[in-house]
Amino acid sequence: MARLAPLNRVDLPELAEVLDQIERDHGYVPNSFLTLARDPALLNAQHALARALWYGQRIAPEVRQLVAFGFSLYNGAMYSAAHTAAPGADTPLPLAALREVHHAETSPVYSEQQRALLRLCRAAARCPSEVKDGHLAALRTWFDDEQLVHIVGLIAWHAFLNTWNGIWDTRLEDKPRAFAQACLAGCGWHGQAHQ
Repeated sequence: MARLAPLNRVDLPELAEVLDQIERDHGYVPNSFLTLARDPALLNAQHALARALWYGQRIAPEVRQLVAFGFSLYNGAMYSAAHTAAPGADTPLPLAALREVHHAETSPVYSEQQRALLRLCRAAARCPSEVKDGHLAALRTWFDDEQLVHIVGLIAWHAFLNTWNGIWDTRLEDKPRAFAQACLAGCGWHGQAHQ
């Protein structure tokens, strides 16, 4: 059960512009944003990070989705894993690429670039971080420093969201929950939290 109730949109007229944009992006306003709205500065900061990192053009949508999903799943953050996996215009990865994350080293669905990204995500999801120089050196084969800034930024942004939603046990909305239950159970996703 959620430890912090999401606010009702109708009570947030001063955040209408941001919430309208979030609704256009998702088709609804996720509960995580309606809990962040308790402090408008937090919601606005999160929205700015989303615009820069998720909707930016520095890295391909497939890379964005793989990094966000892989990091969240390795981090045990089922709320964010469900959101980053659920189908949409900005989530172009085939389902097999999501289901095989825990077998990235041997699964034929991944390229060497994708394996290197998932190695970084797995190491970053550990606490303390297990990221080594070699993780970033390997990624420089495919990405320049500006792109790596966005990749690491995605990880750091999702670390915040994962922790926020984990502590508050934010209720996962029906659409991403239904998708995750139907499609992600085999890759370690579970809906025990976020009811």
